[in-house]
Amino acid sequence: MAKPFDATMNALINLRPDDWANYFGRLVGILPGPSEMVDTDLATTVQADKVFRFQGDAPSLLHLELEANHRLGIPRDLWRYNTLVDHEHSLPVETVLVLLRPKALASDQTGVYQRFGATGRLITEFHYHVERVWERPVEYWLSGGIGLAPLALLTDESSRDLESALGRMREYLDQSEIGESAKKTLIGSSYVLCGLRYQPDRIADMFRRLSMLMEDSTTYQEILAKGVSRGISQGERAALLHLGKNKYGKPTGQQLAKIEAITSIEVIETLLVRVQDTAEWDELLAGL
Repeated sequence: MAKPFDATMNALINLRPDDWANYFGRLVGILPGPSEMVDTDLATTVQADKVFRFQGDAPSLLHLELEANHRLGIPRDLWRYNTLVDHEHSLPVETVLVLLRPKALASDQTGVYQRFGATGRLITEFHYHVERVWERPVEYWLSGGIGLAPLALLTDESSRDLESALGRMREYLDQSEIGESAKKTLIGSSYVLCGLRYQPDRIADMFRRLSMLMEDSTTYQEILAKGVSRGISQGERAALLHLGKNKYGKPTGQQLAKIEAITSIEVIETLLVRVQDTAEWDELLAGL
């Protein structure tokens, strides 16, 4: 995946891993049940996005690979990941390729990967599931659990009426029994993901209004006002804060002050990219 979207997707999956495991597991015939994420560090140069182990009467593994950009050769990589995970855990592995936008779809992503020998004889046939996020209706993703809700904004239905889709997502979050921190994480991550399909000027004002509707905190509103006056949307600043919290933990007051003092959209976008490659807040914010 392309930065910073890989970090955003990791944050969403880590927020509610059972939502992702059970929903995508059902697509490939794995019955919902207790699951856990397992190590995907298969080799020094090989790492699958997310792998879940399902417990129960028929233990199995689910491999999710998330892609935002067009690239030929992904099916061969999936076959390699599948084989290595199977070898590592000695359990059957079902693979789902999750394509986040139409631009990511490549001609070789058919759901079947084949290898032929020197004589033309078929020697390997690997089957995987291709999930095109944009082809589903908004309600499909909203009904999948809180962790999947932001995917609703990447659908073709949302692209035709994004403001309506955001309103439905707000209502869904209002009705969900989750804390304010989780809500903010979902809003910030949703803003970053919307950058996959929409121009910044289309989404900035809508997310600003969404954030205002979902947060009554006076302190939050003051921070929001500062961001608006400087031309920085709360969605982008919130995305940086929540992705950072997910990776480094809560920032100190001094670190938060540095983030609030940023006056450039370009700096915020650069920091969103750097989240993936830095280990702590001080390293991320060095030079500010």
